[in-house]
Amino acid sequence: MNILPTLVSASDLQRYSARIIKLAKSSDQPVVVIRNNKPEAAMLNVRKLQKMIDRIKVLEEKELLLDIKEAEKEFKSGKTIVLSDDLHELLDD
Repeated sequence: MNILPTLVSASDLQRYSARIIKLAKSSDQPVVVIRNNKPEAAMLNVRKLQKMIDRIKVLEEKELLLDIKEAEKEFKSGKTIVLSDDLHELLDD
């Protein structure tokens, strides 16, 4: 299994775009386009991209749930302050 992305030059992308797109579609690794020896863009298999997006959503939900649990724990232990519902009263202080 190759863990390094495939590198292609911007000029190769212009010349061989169909071949490079086919490579990106068939691989789980990104194809990185470089210009002047610097990465400029990346192409990724759409299925892989969707898996990454789904995984990010799961991780964000887990983090949010952990934050909620921590807030509940702090509330139960009396570490939180209960604020008034009146926004104007809060702003006047």
